[in-house]
Amino acid sequence: MSDKTYRVLRFDELTVQRNRGEDIARQIQANGAGAAHQTFGVWLPMIGVSVNVVTAATNWTDEPPAPSYKDDAIVGVRSRLFDVLARGQEPCTREGAYTHRWFVVRPEDVETVTQQSVEAWKSMEADTEARITGFWLCRERNERDEATILMIVYYPNLAAWETSRYWKPLPNGQVQPNRNVWGSLFQQRRDTQIDSWVTMHRLAK
Repeated sequence: MSDKTYRVLRFDELTVQRNRGEDIARQIQANGAGAAHQTFGVWLPMIGVSVNVVTAATNWTDEPPAPSYKDDAIVGVRSRLFDVLARGQEPCTREGAYTHRWFVVRPEDVETVTQQSVEAWKSMEADTEARITGFWLCRERNERDEATILMIVYYPNLAAWETSRYWKPLPNGQVQPNRNVWGSLFQQRRDTQIDSWVTMHRLAK
């Protein structure tokens, strides 16, 4: 475990030339991180994202510089900065599925949504194989001046994702004694949010 406290996540979405995603992701992964930052994760798409998009996230103790990727196969970069709300200190290393869940909320509801989430994770993680890796607030507001929150969650497989859907009946063979607790908190979060969507990714190897 690092003794540093990371404050800022730089979240880069790279559009690459056709069928070059694997190569670019491996390059970014192999280059690693310098002393000032940590590679939080480099992902390739599974569901909901173009196959020609690579996502790279880095953790920073201070203000990150602008990205400086140098490869002709990269045709565009969208880079955003996020401030840590909860967790987000340990890099993603386990093989499996990672969801990038986005929440749009009123700025005055960011603290409430964070508290609801952090409290729900305690019982959810006791009941399921889901592991929340971090929760961050985007520094950019949308066109309606609403706040955007990013949550990244690890699941060992898609079946583990399915069994953690609180709004579905409890799957056969699953024992989740705390399901009503975390399900209720997630419903409160849903009632608070304005919008939400999710994409699924896998780590680059």
